[in-house]
Amino acid sequence: MMDKYLAHGVSILLILGLVSPMLIILPNHLAEAQFPRGETVFVTGAQWTPPSTWNPMAPSQTWGTYTYGGFLYLPLFQYVPGLNLWIPVIGESFEIPNEYVLRVKIRPEAKWSDGMPITAYDVEYTFNLSVKLGSGPAAGSELYVAGVKAKDSSTLEFYIRNDTKNYYMFTLYALQIAPVPKHIYEMVYQQIGDQIIEWRNCGGVCDDIVNLPQVVSGPYKLYYFDELRIVYIRLDNWWGKEIFGLPRPRYLIHRIYLSNEQALLDLMQGNVDWSGIFIPNVWELANYGVKTYYSGKPYFRPNQILVLYLNNQVEYLRDPVLKKAIAYAIEYDEVITKAWYGYTRQASMSFVFEIYEQYKVWINTTLAQQYWGTPDAKVVTNKNYARQLLDQAGYLDIDGDGYRETPTGQPLNISIMVPTGWTDWMIAADLIAGDLRDIGINAQSFPVDYGAYWGYIQGATYTALIGWLPAPTFSHPWDTYRYFLDSRLSPPTGNWEWYNNTEVSTLIEEASRALSFEERMRYFSQIQEIIYRDIPSIALAYAPQWYVYSTLYWVGWPSESNPWWTEVAPYREYSLALWTLFSLVPSGEQPIRPAWAAPVDQGGVLIPNDYLLAMLANATGQPFITTPIQTTTPPATTTFNTMTSPTTTEPIQTTTPPTGGGATNLLITLAVVAIAVVAFIIGVRYVVRRKT
Repeated sequence: MMDKYLAHGVSILLILGLVSPMLIILPNHLAEAQFPRGETVFVTGAQWTPPSTWNPMAPSQTWGTYTYGGFLYLPLFQYVPGLNLWIPVIGESFEIPNEYVLRVKIRPEAKWSDGMPITAYDVEYTFNLSVKLGSGPAAGSELYVAGVKAKDSSTLEFYIRNDTKNYYMFTLYALQIAPVPKHIYEMVYQQIGDQIIEWRNCGGVCDDIVNLPQVVSGPYKLYYFDELRIVYIRLDNWWGKEIFGLPRPRYLIHRIYLSNEQALLDLMQGNVDWSGIFIPNVWELANYGVKTYYSGKPYFRPNQILVLYLNNQVEYLRDPVLKKAIAYAIEYDEVITKAWYGYTRQASMSFVFEIYEQYKVWINTTLAQQYWGTPDAKVVTNKNYARQLLDQAGYLDIDGDGYRETPTGQPLNISIMVPTGWTDWMIAADLIAGDLRDIGINAQSFPVDYGAYWGYIQGATYTALIGWLPAPTFSHPWDTYRYFLDSRLSPPTGNWEWYNNTEVSTLIEEASRALSFEERMRYFSQIQEIIYRDIPSIALAYAPQWYVYSTLYWVGWPSESNPWWTEVAPYREYSLALWTLFSLVPSGEQPIRPAWAAPVDQGGVLIPNDYLLAMLANATGQPFITTPIQTTTPPATTTFNTMTSPTTTEPIQTTTPPTGGGATNLLITLAVVAIAVVAFIIGVRYVVRRKT
C-alpha cells in the first residue's frame, strides 16, 4: 500500500512542478518567500561557481558586486565603449585644472543604502585601502596615480605620477573607481586588519568573520543565496532614482546551472529572462520569444578580440615567416561559421577594434594595404602562399612523415590549447589545427581544465592557445597595445604571448602622453608596422557579447530597434550591465526609453569621450585635434558639469510579444512533456499495482 501512496505523491509533485511556472519558491529559511514572476528577472551565464563574497576589496567577487555586473557598488564615472560616452554615476562633474590634477565633484544626492552620504572621504579611503591591500578598485593604480586627497566632503583630487605621466591609465583609474563605505569598512578593518579581503560582506545572509549590514551604493542588495542561485532585491529608496529612475524588476535571481543544456531549456520555457550563455543556432529560439540584439547575423554585439596566441619563447615561434604562413593558412570564414555560427566577423591584424566606427580611424590603411593587401589589415586566406612561404624559409618534410620540420631539422609541433567545455573554442581549435595540417604543420587541438589553462599561460609552457584581449576602453587602441605587446607585463596582467620588444614598450609609453589625433596616429602607425613585421600573435575574430533575452515576461530590452544601450551582456564589467534594466517593463506595458541616456548636447547626461581628451589637451598645453568622426563640440574650458537629468522618458516602439507561434509552440512543448510524464506515471502505478 505504501507504494500506491508513493505513486500518488509522485504524481501530485510532478503535476505541481508543471503547472506552477508563474511563482518561484526558494528553499531553506526562505521556504515561504515568493517571487512574483512579473517582478523578477531571472539571469544566467554570468556566474558559474557557487557565490562566495560581495566585498569589492576581494580579488574575486560574486557576480553583481562590482567587477562583473555592478548592481551593488557603482563607480564615479563609467566609460561606455559602444557609445564612446561616459556616464556620470556617483560623480557629478570633473575638471582638469592643470597637467597634474584631476578634480571630481560628488553628487549631493549620492547616499549609501543606510542613508549616510557618499563623500569624497569614502573615495579617498577606498583608494588608500585598496592600494595597501593590493586588491580592490584601486589595485595597480599606484603606477599612475601619485595620490588622492579629499578637499572637503564633496570635492576630490587625484594627482598624476610625474615619472610615468600616463594620462590614459591615470584618468581610467581615477574616474572609474568605485568607493566603499568608509564608516563600515573602518569598523571591519579595526577588527581584522588586512584580513578584510576575506570578509564576505553578505549582510547577515551567511556566516561571516564580521557580521555587519551590507551597505551599498547601487539600486540592489543581497537578499538570499545558495549554491544554485543568487537573489538581489531592489532598494526602493535608492538615491539615484531622481536622476536615473528605478529599474522595474524588484528581484534579480541568477540561476547557476551545471550545464548549458538546462539553462537553454529554462530559457525556452520562459524561466530565464536574460542570459549570457553560448547558444548554437540561436535563430531557432525566436518562436519561444527568445531574441538577440540583432534580429539577423551577427545576432550579437562584439565584446573583445579573440586571438590565436603564439608563445614567443618557443624558438621557432619567434620566426615571423612561420607565423605569417600560419596567418594565411587559417580559413577565417569557416571558423566563424562553424565554430561561432556566424555570430561574429574576422578581426584586423592591426588589433584595432575596427568594428566600432570611433576606433576604425586608428588603422593606417596604407600600411595595412602594404603588408596584407587589404585596407583593414584583415588576412585573406591563401594556403598556397602559406606553403610557398614555408618552402622558401626551409620548413621541409625531411623524414617523409607528411609534416614539416624546422630549418634546423627539429620537429615542428603546435598544440592549440583551449579550456575544456568551451565548445565553440574547441571547434575553432580543431578547425585551425586542420588548416595547419593542410600546409604541412603537425598541429592538434589541446583542451585542458580551465585552471590548467591559466597555469600553462603563466608558466609559458604552451605552444599556441585561443585567448582574448580586454574590451576596448576610452584610450583604444592604446589600451589594447599595452595589454597585448608591452614586454613589461606578464600573464595574466598582459602579454600572454611572452613577446619581448623594448621598442614597442617605449612607443607605448610615449603614446600614453599623446593627446592629439595626429600625434596618437603617428605612434599607433609605428606599433602597427611592428605587429605586421613581427606577428607576435594572430587576430581571429571578435568575441560576441553573449546576450539573449526572453520577451515572455519582460519587454523593452536594448536591441538594434531600441539601441539606447550597448553593453548588454549580464557579465559586462563594472556597472555596464546594470543599466540594461532601466528600460524594462512587464510584458503588456509600453516600454520606456530613459531620458538621461543621451549625450549632454541632446539633453541627457552622457559625456562624449572627446570632451575628456580635449580637457587633457587644454590642461597640458597640447593642441587638440579631434578624430575625423567627431560630431560634438569640445568644451571651451577645462571644467565639465553634468546636471541632474529629469527622469521623464519617451515610449519605445516595439513589436508585440509573441502570442501566436512562440507562445503556441511553448504550450505544445509543455503539453508534450506533460503527456510523457503522465504516461510515465501511469506506467509506474501499473507496475506498483502488479506488485501489490
